Amino acid sequence: MDPMEVFKIEVEGDEAFGAKKYRELIMDILQDLGLIRSIGRLYVYIDIKKPFFSVYGLLRSGIPPLTAKDVGDVMKVQGGYQVKINDEEHMSDLLRALWERYGRERVDQPARDVLIIASDSSPADLMVADLEAEFMQDLTDALVRIAPEGFRNRRNEMTKDSFFFIAAEEQLTQEMVSEIKEKIRGMENA
Repeated sequence: MDPMEVFKIEVEGDEAFGAKKYRELIMDILQDLGLIRSIGRLYVYIDIKKPFFSVYGLLRSGIPPLTAKDVGDVMKVQGGYQVKINDEEHMSDLLRALWERYGRERVDQPARDVLIIASDSSPADLMVADLEAEFMQDLTDALVRIAPEGFRNRRNEMTKDSFFFIAAEEQLTQEMVSEIKEKIRGMENA
C-alpha cells in the first residue's frame, strides 16, 4: 500500500513493466530522502517515443518552521534559559539562530547537548530552520534523480501546494508543456 493518497503512472505504449519499475524507483528515492509523507498525490506521465518524462504532485499541508522548542527542551534557569538538545541534526542551526538574536557572548555550551542563554526572554519560539525551504530543495533533488539519464532539458514549477517537473531529450516547447499538462489533468480526473 502506498503512503500517498493517489500514485498513478502512465507510460505511453502500455509499458506495464516499465511503469512498475518506475513506481519502485520513485518510491525508493522519495523514501530515502524522507519526502514520501509530504506528498499527497503523484502523477507520472512518460512517453518513450517523443521522449519525455513528467511528474505532477500535490503536497500535503505546509510544513511549519522548526523552533528552538522543537530542537530541545527549553527551561528557565538562574540567569537565563537552558536548552537541552533532543534533535542534534539541527544543533548548528539552533546555535546560529541563538548567536544572531542574543550574540555569541550570551550563549554558553557547558555540555555537548546543553546550551545556556543569558537572557530574560525565552528562546522557545525562536525560528531555527525553514523546513519548507529545505523540503523544496530535497524535492528538486529527488526529481532530478528520478528523471531518466540523458534527459538534460528540464522545467520545474513549484508552488507551496504542488510541483510540476518535465525532463526531455529535446528542447521543451510551450506546445509540449501544454500537451503534457493536459494529459496529467486527464489522469487526475480519471
